[in-house]
Amino acid sequence: MAYQFGPFRLSPSERRLERDGASVSIGSRAFDLLAVLVENAGAVVTKKELTAKAWPDTVVDEVSLRVHISGLRKILGENDAGNPYITNVSGRGYMLAAVMQRDGSAISHEVSATAARNSLPPPLARIVGRSEAITQLANRIEAHRFVTVLGAGGMGKTTLAVSVANRLATSFPDGVVFIDLAPLNDGRLLSSTIASNLGVAVPVDTAASGICSFLNGKKLLLVLDNCEQVVDAIAALAEMIHSHCLDVCILSTSREALRADGEYIYKIEALQTPTPECSTEDSRSYPAMQLFLDRHFAAGANQELDDKELELAAEICRRLDGMALAIELTAARAASHGLARTLELLEQRFGIHWGGRRTALPRHQTLLALHDWSYNLLSLEERALLRRIGWLSGAFTADAAAALSRSDSESVLDTLADKSLITRIIDRNAAPRYRLAETTRAYALERLQADQNEVLEVAAAHAAYFLHLMKSHVEKADSFHVTGMSRSNPDALANVRAAISWCYGDGDDPILGARLVAYASPLFLELSLLDECFRWCDLALSALPSVLSGSIAEAMLHQARAVSGIIVKDARETVTASFERALEIANNHDNLRLRLDTMAGYNIFVMRAGDCYHGSRIADEGQSASSTSNDELANRLVLWMKGIGYAYAGHVSSAREVFENGCPADYLAPLDLTLVVFTQYIRAKVQLARVLLFQGLDEQALFAAKGAIDAASQYGHPIPLCIALAYGASTAIWMEDLTSAEDMRSELSLISERHLLHGFQAVSKALAGEIRIRQGVPQEAVNMIQQAIDIMAIRNHEHMLVSFHASLAEAHMALGERQKAVVEINVAIGMAEKGGEIFQLSDLLRIRGGIRVSDPAAQAEALEDLRHACELAKSNGNIMYELNAAAALKEALRSSEVGFPVPA
Repeated sequence: MAYQFGPFRLSPSERRLERDGASVSIGSRAFDLLAVLVENAGAVVTKKELTAKAWPDTVVDEVSLRVHISGLRKILGENDAGNPYITNVSGRGYMLAAVMQRDGSAISHEVSATAARNSLPPPLARIVGRSEAITQLANRIEAHRFVTVLGAGGMGKTTLAVSVANRLATSFPDGVVFIDLAPLNDGRLLSSTIASNLGVAVPVDTAASGICSFLNGKKLLLVLDNCEQVVDAIAALAEMIHSHCLDVCILSTSREALRADGEYIYKIEALQTPTPECSTEDSRSYPAMQLFLDRHFAAGANQELDDKELELAAEICRRLDGMALAIELTAARAASHGLARTLELLEQRFGIHWGGRRTALPRHQTLLALHDWSYNLLSLEERALLRRIGWLSGAFTADAAAALSRSDSESVLDTLADKSLITRIIDRNAAPRYRLAETTRAYALERLQADQNEVLEVAAAHAAYFLHLMKSHVEKADSFHVTGMSRSNPDALANVRAAISWCYGDGDDPILGARLVAYASPLFLELSLLDECFRWCDLALSALPSVLSGSIAEAMLHQARAVSGIIVKDARETVTASFERALEIANNHDNLRLRLDTMAGYNIFVMRAGDCYHGSRIADEGQSASSTSNDELANRLVLWMKGIGYAYAGHVSSAREVFENGCPADYLAPLDLTLVVFTQYIRAKVQLARVLLFQGLDEQALFAAKGAIDAASQYGHPIPLCIALAYGASTAIWMEDLTSAEDMRSELSLISERHLLHGFQAVSKALAGEIRIRQGVPQEAVNMIQQAIDIMAIRNHEHMLVSFHASLAEAHMALGERQKAVVEINVAIGMAEKGGEIFQLSDLLRIRGGIRVSDPAAQAEALEDLRHACELAKSNGNIMYELNAAAALKEALRSSEVGFPVPA
């Protein structure tokens, strides 16, 4: 039996360690230590267990163990996330943090970024006192579809919801999506947060309908945890999902009812406690006592309690009103302080007003009192750290805690974890992290906010830490690659949002705020939060301090505002100005990759707006900028832009030559490229498909178009996929392969509708119209294409408009509406000449010639159009258009008395 983790393979039977297939030299005792850690991967192995394995018959001190562990750390190094494989759990032992496989079968699970966002936490190994509640709640969900678990903080709502969701998981073929809303305190961000967890890219202003569109028809369980902070917003969204998505079930947890239509309440009751009259033996059967004893023993207390101790335990449970979290915390305290002393402390503290709200529910006051009591048992250093980490959202690292406490906090964190005030977890990157329970975090924040000077200090440190974190990821990734922050630190987004809001609010620190927005903008773009990215960048630039003028940070702000603003309505002038300013700064700093990345985005923007001449000039500037560079990816990016420019200019042979150098058949672009760079790769591939078609290579063209769709599908972002599908469908239509065209168009319609990409929805409708023309239904085609053109014009999505106007002309001609056909084809020709889509001119002239030839008074003009079409197609090397034009000219000459020669 062998184990594999990362590049390593360990075979205990062969006593062999390999790295990438090569043997690794390792001492005998070090091997024994590693074998124990591997067999217990993800769990803490005590120092005693390790020494017993490596030195079974010898008494050794901890120094020898530390020496061998240090040697192992040097051998193993760090995992892909940059964390050491072997971590020290202070006061307990060591742990191998890795995803382990045994003989090819996964022992622990590693999931993709999208699946991680949509994953359901596993249920607790032992859930005490809730078996009946689990059954009841499961039945409620199956019967009513929309159930809110209602109860005070610390009652176990999340535990119950997770357990029920795991039980019902097999009933939902489209999955169970768990979303923790605790980090969210701004209802305006609710829809985009849920959309991001679902993996849906939607504009903020229409996010709710986009979520419903995505969920419609799916049989899925949506678990929304900790709704009370955004109860108004979640009520409206949940009601909409419940009424429109009839196969989706919603399970929410909250301290207050959502009061939404269709909502059923399941009130989680306190755990039943023994009555004072209950015998000590019978008291063991009560759920509250079972939970207390279970956690008491788990914390290291003696498992054999006498009658007196059982009476004390029962009284503690009664004092805590059967509240699950309070019982768990108190049981852990009692293990170290004793039952009698614990009860004494509870009696003393609960008799005093501790500063809680008089209007708060009694259980809230009780929980506050419990936290006060736990807090007062801590040292000054532990108190300070607990207060400060309350400012963090979600799971956090020891480094984050240290930044806020300005001290080496790892040992203090471990102490707080031992005291059950925080929880140790291992994230999906096998890195150790910590998490505060929601109620504990709320208490820590309340304590922190008692001193506004400390709040200012912590908030500034928090913003500075996440600026450093974002900046380090950006600088490590470079301008062409995504930072990976959304995968390596999924809780970063909530913290970044909070830090930016503080900088432009109470913190009044626009310098820190602008830098934070700049270096966090790649994160917003990675998560497809385009509207939010545009809004933050616009705010930062509107209040940009002079000290940042001309800096890389300013360039990044302009670039991010421009890229995210491409799909923002009425933002053309702002986007243009930002691209120009970003380029100016990048040129001043001689930063080639930033210049080319910005040029790539600018190139997409101007060509999307119908200005191919400008797009080609940008490509030429990119070629000049990279002419002396050995940067392979930079040179490929320039080739992609140049090839696209040649293709639109009608230079078919030159375009093919450039494309085959820039994206040959055996080249696959990395999937960690930024959205802009990867989109250019997909644009190059779809234009190569067109070029192959123009050269008469139909099968190769269709193969290239489908290859672009496959590549875009693997990347996982809707925009490049929509581009691949739109141009793939267009290519298939020109080939008269209407089956392939309809398949691509149908998928384009689904994806664009799901992500509310209105421009591509219109493109899908226009393509459907083009298919209808070839199916002999021109009247339907006219209506569909005209509606699509109107939408595309509003949405600043002018790409493909020339083709659609030409198709509209053909549809009008098929209906005998010659004058309308003339108007539309002249519009198409004018747009092609003005915007630089010269490759289409020969075919547009062919269509106009075909329209004119039906008018006896326009015979000469018709034949001139057709002759010019033949000559232009031939000069461009466009075999398909040349053959089409020649056939049309030949047919026209047959019915004409004018003796124009037919081109050879």
